[in-house]
Amino acid sequence: MERKISFGDVQVAVTEAYEAYKSIKEGTVDSRIDVKDPKAFGISIVLTDGTVVNKGDTDVLSALGDITKIPTHVILLSQNSPEELVKKAGVCRCHGRKAEKPRIPVSAHGVRAVSAIVPQNDPDGKMDIIVSNIESLMASAPVLDDKLYETLKKEVADANTIDTIAAADYTLYDQADIALDIYTKLVALQATAEQAATLGATIAADGRNPKNGQEVFDGKISANVTALVARGPHREGRAWMMEVGVPAKSSFGGLVLAIMPGFGAIAAYSPELDENGVSVKAAKAVKYIANKLQLNVYASARVEVVK
Repeated sequence: MERKISFGDVQVAVTEAYEAYKSIKEGTVDSRIDVKDPKAFGISIVLTDGTVVNKGDTDVLSALGDITKIPTHVILLSQNSPEELVKKAGVCRCHGRKAEKPRIPVSAHGVRAVSAIVPQNDPDGKMDIIVSNIESLMASAPVLDDKLYETLKKEVADANTIDTIAAADYTLYDQADIALDIYTKLVALQATAEQAATLGATIAADGRNPKNGQEVFDGKISANVTALVARGPHREGRAWMMEVGVPAKSSFGGLVLAIMPGFGAIAAYSPELDENGVSVKAAKAVKYIANKLQLNVYASARVEVVK
């Protein structure tokens, strides 16, 4: 089954979302980030044919944060079968039980994911593979926020993170210092809303970058990648998927990225965050657009945009 919507419908939804939420005065900016304009707000949609709809501040660089887990998952699913990856993600090989997740300043899951990427014991080689993958997904390069990276690195060091990981008996597949430093650096990478939307649209297009036509990864894994994104931008991921129905990730920098297979991706940016560390305006905008256009991965109809 296929459902058709017009390109005009997409443009209207973006404009309405922007106008509805641009004046909201909620949330606070993460203190670790230098933000020139805390009221900045932008929405970008990139469709699977490469068409772009931008509104507002879509060219402002923002820390990718946990959104970098998405390209990391692309690499892992290119190097492992889904069954192998599930086993690596959830089981401690030392005791045959689910590993306790250590409380550390950055995502323990993100550190483990980075550790599982081949090559091991080669920080430069591993970082090059990950950043190259991000560039291919975005059709452009992210920018490292050196100041943010140093701030996060100090937090990690002050928290004795490597010792915490060891004490929790948390399984990593590479040296802890290598995986931890690389993930910390990835979290500090910056991109614009349009770059993030392009990354998502490449996944929505089964691995083909819609802007330059590059085949970034085997489209057979695209559904698995999207499934790993489906927890949603909030900690209450199941509620997001029920209310919105479009897999999404968020960043403490203010980005929210949602991916709709076959349609494209929606990225919204605003640096003011709620108590869960999710952008207030961006999350509301993504939800509005998805509901307005009736985008839902659980719906029976595949959405096609007609121009």
